[in-house]
Amino acid sequence: MSKRGIIGTLLLLMYLAGVGLFTGPSLAQLLVGHLPQPRLELIPFADMISVLTDKNAVGLGAFVNIAGNIALLFPLGLFLPLFWRWFERAGRTIGWCFGTSLSIELIQLAAGGVTSADDLLLNTLGGALGFAATRLLMRACPKLAPQGEGRAEWAAPLVCWLVIIAASTISDLLILW
Repeated sequence: MSKRGIIGTLLLLMYLAGVGLFTGPSLAQLLVGHLPQPRLELIPFADMISVLTDKNAVGLGAFVNIAGNIALLFPLGLFLPLFWRWFERAGRTIGWCFGTSLSIELIQLAAGGVTSADDLLLNTLGGALGFAATRLLMRACPKLAPQGEGRAEWAAPLVCWLVIIAASTISDLLILW
């Protein structure tokens, strides 16, 4: 792995660790049986509309909810094509962001959190915006574009995400016991 790949992997690990901590419940809750009642929102935009029309929402609550979901995976859409050539295509990067968001939502569902189609859509939009920002950045400064074959470069981000899921689950189990 090149220096750039190592730096990208370390940055991605730190970012994904933050995502793991921020998005909440881990698989440990599932394994130990401490499950709150999950809430599943499958109708697109229903959750956003309820947040926007809630009269009890405090000031910036709706904005923070929507902008936060977009911002969550913006860095992922930015990092992937910046460090790994395999992600130079929009479909691959956006698909990866969708898969990451889907895994977060499924873990939240299994662990008793709120799973929302809106979160999935907004997270994926954030990843797409991050990808667009990287493309603009690489047009302005072509030397930033990663070099190399691009084969199997998807493995490093996948391993990073699996390590974060495993580490958060193990740490939660240690805390619970």
